[in-house]
Amino acid sequence: MIKSAALRGDQLAMLHNMLNEQRRFRIDQLTEPAPQPGTMSQPELEVREAVLSSAQLALADVQAALDRMRSGTYGWCVHCGRQLPIARLEVVPQAALCMPCQQRADVAARP
Repeated sequence: MIKSAALRGDQLAMLHNMLNEQRRFRIDQLTEPAPQPGTMSQPELEVREAVLSSAQLALADVQAALDRMRSGTYGWCVHCGRQLPIARLEVVPQAALCMPCQQRADVAARP
């Protein structure tokens, strides 16, 4: 079911710009040249790998939010369908879950 978020056009434009900025940043992280062999220690290589992995996950979240904008479902919880508050989207524009659903997901993800 496609819903239109009750966000004003200027709010959507601002959030779209924020998402595009994050997208560019993550792409830059993922496309920076790999270090020359032997120039980094093992711990540095592990940190770099963790940063790249995190950047890939963040890029996927940002792209999913941009896709939701295109489909008209942006601003609504993908789990329960509640509208996300603009304050949440301003802080985490790629948010897909409302806070109650996010909290349940965080608890479920704990080891």
